[in-house]
Amino acid sequence: MVATWNPAANSGYYVSQTDYYIEGKHNSAVWYNPSNQFGIYDRKTVESTEFENLFAGLDPDGETLLPASGRRSDRTPAFDYTLSAPRSMSLLWAGASPATKSAIEHAQAEAVRAVLKLLEQEASYARRGKGGTVYEKVPIAAACFPHCDSRPALHGDGREFGDPNLHTHCVIPNLAVRSDGTVGALHSTVLRDWKMAAGATYHAALAHNLQKLGFAVDRIGHNGVFEIAGVDDDIIEYFSARHNEIVDELSTLGTTGKDSPALASSIAKSTRAAKISSQDISSPEIWKEAALANGFNVNALESMALEAAKNKELINESNSILESYRSGVINELMETRSVVDRRDLVRAGTACLVGSGLGAEQISQKIERLLGDQDFVVLGSDAIGALRYSTPERIRIERNVVALSSNLAREKWHEIDPNDISAQSKCAGLSSEQSVAALRACSSSRIACVEGSPGSGKTTTLAPIVAAYKNAGLRVLGAASAWRIANVLRDDLQIESRALASWLERDRHNQNFLDNRTVLIVDESGLINSEDTHTLLQAVEKSGAKVILVGDRDQLQAIGGAAGLPLVARAVENAHVTTIVRQKEAWARDAVTAFGSGDAVTALSAFAERELLIETEGETAAIKEIGDRWAKLRQINPVASTLLIAKTNSEVRAINEQIRSRLKNDGVVLGPEITLRTVTPSGHAASINLAAGDEIRFLKRNDDLGVINGTTGTVLSVAAHPGKEVRSDQVIEVNIHGRKVRFPLSELVDSNNRIPISHAYASTIYGSQGLTVDHAIVLLNPTFDKHDAYVAASRSRDSTELVINKRLVNKSMFFCANGYDTNRDIEPSQAERISWLATRMSRANIKESTVDLMDFEAHKLVTHHIRPAEKRLDLEMEV
Repeated sequence: MVATWNPAANSGYYVSQTDYYIEGKHNSAVWYNPSNQFGIYDRKTVESTEFENLFAGLDPDGETLLPASGRRSDRTPAFDYTLSAPRSMSLLWAGASPATKSAIEHAQAEAVRAVLKLLEQEASYARRGKGGTVYEKVPIAAACFPHCDSRPALHGDGREFGDPNLHTHCVIPNLAVRSDGTVGALHSTVLRDWKMAAGATYHAALAHNLQKLGFAVDRIGHNGVFEIAGVDDDIIEYFSARHNEIVDELSTLGTTGKDSPALASSIAKSTRAAKISSQDISSPEIWKEAALANGFNVNALESMALEAAKNKELINESNSILESYRSGVINELMETRSVVDRRDLVRAGTACLVGSGLGAEQISQKIERLLGDQDFVVLGSDAIGALRYSTPERIRIERNVVALSSNLAREKWHEIDPNDISAQSKCAGLSSEQSVAALRACSSSRIACVEGSPGSGKTTTLAPIVAAYKNAGLRVLGAASAWRIANVLRDDLQIESRALASWLERDRHNQNFLDNRTVLIVDESGLINSEDTHTLLQAVEKSGAKVILVGDRDQLQAIGGAAGLPLVARAVENAHVTTIVRQKEAWARDAVTAFGSGDAVTALSAFAERELLIETEGETAAIKEIGDRWAKLRQINPVASTLLIAKTNSEVRAINEQIRSRLKNDGVVLGPEITLRTVTPSGHAASINLAAGDEIRFLKRNDDLGVINGTTGTVLSVAAHPGKEVRSDQVIEVNIHGRKVRFPLSELVDSNNRIPISHAYASTIYGSQGLTVDHAIVLLNPTFDKHDAYVAASRSRDSTELVINKRLVNKSMFFCANGYDTNRDIEPSQAERISWLATRMSRANIKESTVDLMDFEAHKLVTHHIRPAEKRLDLEMEV
């Protein structure tokens, strides 16, 4: 069940699909047009001529609606919001009584109108003025085409037919009447950006309509997706052949619908177009026969669903949704950011009420109540005037980070003799830039920041700092966002070091770890969010200690809200170490610098010139290429360290399997195998095979075993019947950095009977930050941004190779356009692929803090001479 958004490539595409949209056995199409634009009345049946005329920018009489400047041949004629019901609802409809069938169709139609009403209220704008910098709210019109099946697809039992699939194409002509009566184009970016909120609104309205019919919803997932209670997963899976076909196509390319939503919807559209003239082989009789042949009864679903709706647990679940609503919305929105847009608030505020039984008007009131009760407050607005929000608590925290940093910077601490620092720096072979940073870090202030590029020798710079403080009789501790990085800090600097969360947990239990003679060095502090930074600075303030933050704002962003380091940097003069020294070759250092500055085209071209940008035909070929190159490096120097890096967990798993199969062939992994039911870092179920010789990674801390999240080890022995999933009492023996540990898997099993272990041959980009290796091989994909590229390309001393699935890039270029000319039949050249990829890999995705937005709004107030009384939020308020 999804809401997809697609621009039309050209008017010819949609005109050629007229039969698909208007004719056939589908229900009559109607207009959504409450403002009655273009002489077309709301809920009027769509007619072919007027439909095609609006695509061409003509009114129903065939007269042009557009000014001369808007009659370009390459204009986008329309946008297609496609709203697809859950498969359980489509199956229920397929076997329902005539009265129920009609009621379900009405429920779909009203949910569609709820979405279009939302888009008209929140996301419908026209641009005008020089450069299109003036935004005007305008009404929209949409031709709504209800369809009841998908394109024919091959099912698991060999049958080929179209599945029941209630969906509505809301085709919005790229035209709107402005306030002065002229017609202009819609602001497509705003319409696109409201897709997730539109989806949540659709899910909520549909669930409400179904509940009114006596049905219940369950299996509520991300953004409010759901299924109807009483319709089992088995029948849903069988009748999802078309969906599975698209998933398989994406899998062949090496991506998923979640990773590449635009590509997924475009593949669906393109493959549908290819089959548009195929024989219609979808009907209730075919569905019924296929269901019975597979042990299902479509006609029994209505009674089964109505019976399931009487379940008291489902009724109680509706009540619990309302009880946890406020905290649920706050937690979801603030978990990953500090500032949220209007569309984010509407999306989360709506999705969290799916299944509650509330209608659209009641949901809108609940969202506005969040604002009225000051759960969220307005901080400012975006370019079109849409409001932006945060919570009072997050505002208070991020202001306090700046205030605490300012206070600590002013307070005097133990003086360190500058001559001692200089001597230590000279002895350590520091450059002048590193020496200056070391001096500044050892100033008498209680807080210092050292920011540096990846591979610029930040750890080397820390060595004389640690030595100088120890010489002065002071205690030095280390911390980092992850245990793995903390352990590297411990080994490199010979200091006690822990994950920051572990130190802060001690502080919460009054086990004070700091005092007025302790320096705490926090590595990779750019990964620490503002809340944890706030807690850390409070602990430093009350203890009388000093803190030195070491990190880089241009690498990966904090997991959670805005990063704390930029807030600290507002009050503390940073020491910068920018000269990269990790890479041995000058061109490689220059390429890393180019990635960091957003000049990805220069960086990618440098790799291509040296044949280190390797293009392959498909995901399988890309994974094999990585295996081949890993094997070659291993043959040349078996003791050299090689890091294999990918963006997604699924890519990492594929690389792990590739390397493991080679190690089995080489006899490194050998003997009996066991199959473990595991869990991925993102919480999804998976399974892996384990045998002696396997390199594994623990994904959960266990003090009894002495492991943390990220600890690696080598399996020494297993004993089980090969190929069979084992019980959790199975015993294995592992070498963990020289320690032989023998334990039953039950010591690691979670509440879902899954064991948090993975193979350790490859790593995600997040898992690689902070590591230095001899060689790196990176699986590059079109979802990389500037931060991903900067980190992945900067890990190795000797060589970095970038492997690309060329087929995925080509399809992404065609479907996602982004400046690429899609009106050609020939494959793009490598130079064109590099140019297209560079555009995406040059994008920065810095998480904005509340302080950033308040500063921006204050600047707007000054430059536009707005009186303070007109401000939406008193920027000087105490929260």
